Amino acid sequence: MVGTRGRVEVSGLTWRPFGRREPVLRGVDLTLEPGERVLLVGPSGSGKSTLLRALTGLLGSVEAGELGGAVTLDGAAPGSRPGAVGLVLQEPGAGVVAATVGRDVAFGLENTGVERSAMPGRVAAALRAVELGDLPLDTPTSALSGGQTQRLALAGTLALDPALILLDEPTAMLDPGCAAEVREAVAALTADKGPDAARTLVVVEHVLGPWLELVDRLVVLSSDGEVVADGPVHDVLAERREELLAMGLWVPGAPAPEPLAVDATLLDPAHLDPTRSTMAAAPFSVERTTRRLDGTTRTERAAALDDALDARPGTLTALVGPSGAGKSTLLSALAGFLTSTPADAVRVGADPGSADPASLDARTLAGAVAWVPQWASSTMVARTVLDEVLVTARALGRDDTAEVPRARALLGALGLSHLERADPRELSGGEQRRLAVAAALHHGPPVLLADEPTVGQDRHTWAAVVGLVAAYRRAGGAVVAATHDAAVVARAEVVHQVTAPTRPAALPPARSPLVARCGPLALLTGALLGIPAGVLSPHWSTSLAVLTVQVVLAVVGLSAPGAGAPPAGRLRTVALRTAPGLLAALSVGWSTWWLAGHDVDAALTVSLRVLVIVVPSAVLVPWVDPDRLGDHLAQRLGLPDRPVVAVAAALQRVHTFGAVWSEIGRARRVRGLGVSARHPATVLAHVSALTMGLLVRTLRAAAELAVAMDARGFATAQRRSWWAPAPWRARDTLLVALAALPLVAAVTVR
Repeated sequence: MVGTRGRVEVSGLTWRPFGRREPVLRGVDLTLEPGERVLLVGPSGSGKSTLLRALTGLLGSVEAGELGGAVTLDGAAPGSRPGAVGLVLQEPGAGVVAATVGRDVAFGLENTGVERSAMPGRVAAALRAVELGDLPLDTPTSALSGGQTQRLALAGTLALDPALILLDEPTAMLDPGCAAEVREAVAALTADKGPDAARTLVVVEHVLGPWLELVDRLVVLSSDGEVVADGPVHDVLAERREELLAMGLWVPGAPAPEPLAVDATLLDPAHLDPTRSTMAAAPFSVERTTRRLDGTTRTERAAALDDALDARPGTLTALVGPSGAGKSTLLSALAGFLTSTPADAVRVGADPGSADPASLDARTLAGAVAWVPQWASSTMVARTVLDEVLVTARALGRDDTAEVPRARALLGALGLSHLERADPRELSGGEQRRLAVAAALHHGPPVLLADEPTVGQDRHTWAAVVGLVAAYRRAGGAVVAATHDAAVVARAEVVHQVTAPTRPAALPPARSPLVARCGPLALLTGALLGIPAGVLSPHWSTSLAVLTVQVVLAVVGLSAPGAGAPPAGRLRTVALRTAPGLLAALSVGWSTWWLAGHDVDAALTVSLRVLVIVVPSAVLVPWVDPDRLGDHLAQRLGLPDRPVVAVAAALQRVHTFGAVWSEIGRARRVRGLGVSARHPATVLAHVSALTMGLLVRTLRAAAELAVAMDARGFATAQRRSWWAPAPWRARDTLLVALAALPLVAAVTVR
């Protein structure tokens, strides 16, 4: 009997994103029967990820461009049935929709109306399937490694149990053992092909071999975005093996290609000195402190380098180990982005003039170290691909006359010449990674720190990247790479095995501030009560009294009675959030004093009013959990589900702005774009660039978030359930009553 769940029909699908001259997909025709398991392959940039998004029904709505043709799932638009499609994005960090692990996995279950009592079992099973079962459900998603985030994204899809499962390179960042476990989980989910339980699977991967026993069918896209082969997987491989190899596909049994021969002069070897030592590191560790919204913190070892590292000119040092072991963290510490223990364990440059990378200014650091991060989009700072390659050379004051031809030659070697004028953020994941490598090496730095530099590459582009790095080594550069690529590890002179840090079996007992023990609605109400208290305060003396009451209440609210370790960072959190308000108060007060004929009373009154408004928010808002706020707004106040969930997801991203700001700052610093002590004007330019970068990243993250949410049934959810209850307790009433005291005082005096 032929099932009816999971049948996909694609007819004449063509897609051209805005900003691109040529379509990414051209006239794609495809029919997938219920229960089929399909491996979708093609050269880097052939439109594989775009086709997956088309199957979710999101092209032309969330993403802008010209769309032609049609896609249906079981005879209807793919997004018309909540939870029918599950998509794991190529960059899964963009698909995180909640602040904690449990809530993120449960998001799709909420959209499909699963009863709350059934959610914990399905969430736990999904986490176990991807080897994250040991993580507490309240673990912040921001604390996960790249590999863990990728597994979390897959767990969210597994829990949803959709009719159509779309996986975009789900094991690209994982070690072989974990990748095998993920494939086993996918196999178990797609094993039942009954008419009512059929699950159609489409997997995008560059390496075909590990998936061959799991899939039935192979679909091949050309570099022009057209279907050029389609059939039973073993038949296609047998009949068109040489053609597939010529396209650059990783056909099983074929050895890794020879690296592309790249002229070392393209890498500016004049700035490389093969006789100098480059980077050395004594054994060190990196600690990470994770703060939860209940005020508790957890400090643990995030990564450790157990053996001394000596990256000599012309060598490749590989960092290997399981996913989540801390390889990316170690690379960040080597670049000077993170504090190591002991301090000053990392040195770059030749003795006696070697230095800690963290102590170097931006231009000096850029001249000494280059960095290719785990997610290549992190370092994109220019508006065009060509400008991206030239950024560091220009920051170092070099003349474009010599730099532009080399930059174009590098793009040609990596197969990116045709994208020279494109926006770097619009490239595919594999194209962005190659661009990041070119941009890192163009100015000839002594050391390259590369995180998974060959991920997402076909055979041709892999050969280009490895060949370019080999040319860099011949010119005298030293490479330290974190990688799971066995062919890259085989080329290394030194291999460091990184082991996953031991995590405590249970969290030590900790106290949380009194305010953190209250519900989000009470916290938000308490913060809002500061507004009328400030507006209605008639005189500075009254405002001072009101402010005094607020400070006393803040001290009480931030106290953390009980057993266990006290929470850290409470005063710092409040101080950072009060600082902008304090500046605003001083600015408004000074303006009033100047315009009101030097009236001190008027100036003090308006200044203190601003502080009365600001202080409650600075004390209470940091403890508002966006996810819990959404729960309370919908369940207790009865507000519409969709706007509430969208606002909660947006607020959850607001909490990441600090990390994004730091990430952009690191990317600019290692590219030579930081602040110069000799030129104060660079401070304003740097802050402006960071702000603009944050805005651009936020807008793009919002688009990715919309894709991730809609791919888990959010757009078409008709009956939504909730992972967590939304109680109103006596402590919430007490907080609101105490927060109202300043308002009562202001009104009484008035």
